[in-house]
Amino acid sequence: MGTWTHLWMLLSSCLFASHTTHSFVLKQSPGLTHVSVGSSVELRCIFEQNVQYCFNAATWEKLNLRTGELTSVNTIRESNARKYDEKTCALTLNNLTKKDSGMYYCISHYNQMAIIGNGTRVIVTDHSEPKLSIMSSLQEPDSSSVEYQCLVTGRVPSQVRVYWMIGENVLSGWTESAWTDNTDSATEFTRAHLTLYAEQLNEVDEIQCFAEYDGTNAISKTLTRSGPEPEIYSWLVYAGCVAALLTILITVIMSVVLYQDMLMTKKSKRLTRKDAHRKISYGKQNTIREDSSSVMLRDRIEDGEVDH
Repeated sequence: MGTWTHLWMLLSSCLFASHTTHSFVLKQSPGLTHVSVGSSVELRCIFEQNVQYCFNAATWEKLNLRTGELTSVNTIRESNARKYDEKTCALTLNNLTKKDSGMYYCISHYNQMAIIGNGTRVIVTDHSEPKLSIMSSLQEPDSSSVEYQCLVTGRVPSQVRVYWMIGENVLSGWTESAWTDNTDSATEFTRAHLTLYAEQLNEVDEIQCFAEYDGTNAISKTLTRSGPEPEIYSWLVYAGCVAALLTILITVIMSVVLYQDMLMTKKSKRLTRKDAHRKISYGKQNTIREDSSSVMLRDRIEDGEVDH
């Protein structure tokens, strides 16, 4: 009996799905939109069948791509959800800030099921152009290789292509992305890495980094090796000078201490010798005195002044 029951439930589910699956497909448009701070954007949720009211047909959730936090978009309070056409509900976001960046999902509820759209990526940036900078650092204190980093801000990694130009050679290196900070308004940046060894560095005078965005636009930065040394070398020179000064200072202090110890040792030896000389002198004086007394006694005996 149990087997027949499960078969009937499976058959019923298949028949139900064959008649209703087309109504559970949600599409969103656009897939990606890049807007400036203070502007507006319209997100569309497209159903397979006609919808009567958008306020109960779809809800919207925003996913923070950095923290993974999912929050609801209050469409009732803002009155920014409307019916675009018979099958489309539109959500308009006004006066955007960087905190409004994220992935927006259209969600429709049917009984106890939730149907989720494919999502719309919203990127909110300020009006400034993307910026690019080059940094360099030694990988290890005794290493002959130098690592260069090309940092691109103001554009998300999916919109930027970063590459290096060393002489006439185009190098890609490896690229990573991260967030500017830990706040809700954090934005992504792109960082490209390139490692060059001594034999390569000796053959080039300039290292260029290029960042292409929006298909045709590009910015670049050039690092001239014949110019000022990278910051890491300045720090190494500074550290070397400090170490040399400390070594000289310690050497001078140790020399002074040793010299004072030597003077104290000599002084102690002199005092010891004087004491010994004084003891010897006292011994000689006593002997002389004893001898003088003996002579005087002998003379008195000879003169008859003293009885034998």
